[in-house]
Amino acid sequence: MRDLLLTAFIFTIAPIALYRPWIGVLAYFWLSLMNPHKLSWGFALTMPFAQIIALATLGGLLFTKERKKIPWTPELALMFILGIYFTISTLAAWDPNHAWIRWTEIMKIYLMTFIMTMLIYNKERIRYLLLVAALGIGFYGFKGSLFTLLGGGAGTVRGPPTSFIGSNNEIGLALLMVVPILVFLAREEPHKWLKRLLWGIAGMSALSIIFTYSRGAMLGLAIMLLLLFLKSRAKTLALLVFIPIVWIGYQWAPESIFKRVSKIETYQEDCSSLQRLQAWKAAWNIAKDNPLTGGGFELEYSPDEQRWLSHTDPILLPECKNESRAFHSLYFQVIGHHGFVAAFLYFLMLLLVLIRLYRLRKLANKQAELQWIGNYADGIFLAMIGFMISGAFINVAYFDLMYLYLALAAVLQREVNAYDAAQQPTPGRLVSKQKPHLRPG
Repeated sequence: MRDLLLTAFIFTIAPIALYRPWIGVLAYFWLSLMNPHKLSWGFALTMPFAQIIALATLGGLLFTKERKKIPWTPELALMFILGIYFTISTLAAWDPNHAWIRWTEIMKIYLMTFIMTMLIYNKERIRYLLLVAALGIGFYGFKGSLFTLLGGGAGTVRGPPTSFIGSNNEIGLALLMVVPILVFLAREEPHKWLKRLLWGIAGMSALSIIFTYSRGAMLGLAIMLLLLFLKSRAKTLALLVFIPIVWIGYQWAPESIFKRVSKIETYQEDCSSLQRLQAWKAAWNIAKDNPLTGGGFELEYSPDEQRWLSHTDPILLPECKNESRAFHSLYFQVIGHHGFVAAFLYFLMLLLVLIRLYRLRKLANKQAELQWIGNYADGIFLAMIGFMISGAFINVAYFDLMYLYLALAAVLQREVNAYDAAQQPTPGRLVSKQKPHLRPG
């Protein structure tokens, strides 16, 4: 039944995307972020729904007049340059077969992200896109916390199987990146029922992050909640609500959570942490040997495992395996995959988008008409902070939600520029002050 309903919905949206391609953008990011087809059990599980919507959107883009130019901010230009650099590093990849498959996936993300900047503009469309992204992933926060609470805290929150956010670490980071968006969407929401829903999903998503048992996500959540508190308009009320919740949660939470968190301090005794440190050293040494290209996408899955191991030190604990593995850090992931030059460009891109969002928030707060831009910039800023903190321990360098936020920062900048241009006085018609020439009578 799920398969039929989802298929009917997609084939209804596809022709609409031809006529209104911006709606196709919403549908595409809903599919790519939420992965609703992964929740089905039949033929829909492997249907290329995202490609169908993407093709319909591309077709609509060719004919629609409701599009704008790409807002080429420096960070968006760096994203484009990185796409070229990723192609070069893939040509020199350790394992070309895996590398080109991954390259194809990432280029699809790049293409639809740039198309988004052309079709998404004005307050209404930006709001709809943020709602689609936040509620699509927030669904798993609501579902996860509900089932975990009903199960007495025994389960682990995970995303849809075989998707990018399928594991506990990835869904923890994804939820962390939508909690601030949900909060700031709720601040802007005029409808009371939707405002309450957004607040509720934000709270349940924050709870679900704890029950992912992802240490990186827990660390990011702690910093996120502190930043949200500092930005709260009613700090006393927030404390009156937050302190009792923390106390009740501390008393009720299962022992497994505290054991998991305690391993952050005792990483020397944890094979997972030691293997992560080993992978980080491998990434660094691979980049030292190949500073311009690294080892290419998915080098950790190369059939030549000894080549990976030759770039790092073995773990001496007998219970810990010595084998090639993912780098478990977006920073070392980029360094190992593409070398130091690409890593510099990537990190500069992240820094520039943070600066952009900070300036947008400051600028928008000075104009009442731009307050919504300030709120959205605030939410995206906190989401990017969460990405950069928790991503230090997870392979998420190519997460499409991060690229969506980066591009939305450029879209918000375009909205500010358009507002400023509209406020400029229109030069009036020049009137000659010369006295009229009178004919002699």
